[in-house]
Amino acid sequence: MKKNMKAHEEKEATVDSSKKVEEGAIPAYLLDRNEVNRTKVLSNMIKQKRKEKAGKWKVPIENVKAMAEDEMFKVLRSGKRKKKAWKRLVNKVTFVSDSFTRKPPKYERFIRPTGLRFKKAHVTHPELKTTFCLDILGVKKNP
Repeated sequence: MKKNMKAHEEKEATVDSSKKVEEGAIPAYLLDRNEVNRTKVLSNMIKQKRKEKAGKWKVPIENVKAMAEDEMFKVLRSGKRKKKAWKRLVNKVTFVSDSFTRKPPKYERFIRPTGLRFKKAHVTHPELKTTFCLDILGVKKNP
């Protein structure tokens, strides 16, 4: 967190004031030259606040051991002679989003049993020492 904040600290914007404009009217494109410093500081502050907000909800992701395909899926054999083996039955818990719609069973390659579809998870808050049942928004890592 500290590294993130240090990386996005406001940078010193230098403005060359050594060149003096001769007396008279200043062209329109030179009028905003003095405000470069302030706009850079403002944009850096906004970026830093965004990073802090994102960092507040950041959860450390553990190293996930890759799972073998035969451990995760069961091969379903179909056809009259049970020769076709392109269908897979998922035998582990899976996350299913709200927008999930099944394909017709004939064209479905991966069958997710309804008993193993999860939309909610128990999340424990370390400071409050309480557990909440919350909706799963998305999956960061999947073995």
